[in-house]
Amino acid sequence: MLSAYVSIVLVCAFLTILVLLHFLKPELDPSWRMISEYEIGRFGWMMRLAFFCWGASVLALTIAIGPSLQHTSGTIGRWWFILIAIALFGAGVFKSNAITDRTPGRANTLHTLCGMIVILTFPAAATVAVYSLRLSPMRSASQGPLILTTAVAWIGMITFFGSLVSARIKNPSAGEVGGPRVYQGWPNRFMVATYAAWIVVVAVLALRP
Repeated sequence: MLSAYVSIVLVCAFLTILVLLHFLKPELDPSWRMISEYEIGRFGWMMRLAFFCWGASVLALTIAIGPSLQHTSGTIGRWWFILIAIALFGAGVFKSNAITDRTPGRANTLHTLCGMIVILTFPAAATVAVYSLRLSPMRSASQGPLILTTAVAWIGMITFFGSLVSARIKNPSAGEVGGPRVYQGWPNRFMVATYAAWIVVVAVLALRP
């Protein structure tokens, strides 16, 4: 199915661009800087392109698995992923502030809102979609990989928020503002990688007859 291949290519493009930016912008310490900060300054267009690729990959995957998303859970999962795709496009349109910049601004507020939609709800949307896919005779045989990769996505999100909670406990002010003492950068990247892995696994399974 073409849409499944498109989804895989686009999410791999997202990951490739993200990896390249670590070398192109070494001044952004990945141990505590969020990936959204790559939108700031030089090569910012690459991070925006990366978000667009990720959003398009979610849309393509939704199309690929659409026939297998059955019952009420399938409908919910389908529209939920459309919302996530829109949020990813929004993350590319609206530029984030640096993690240390607390200056209020509409673009940063909208970027944060879009980011929270993706970060907080992707594992839940994946769970709803997998539940529906397990009800489909076409995908029921693949429930092992579906459950495993969904569990990994949950671990990614928990790891990210665990890093924030840990920083808040060790240093309340640092945990609130963010900075070099809040090591949320790698957990942020790990979480994103688990979400991308879920897309790849589901798209590959969608290619099975």
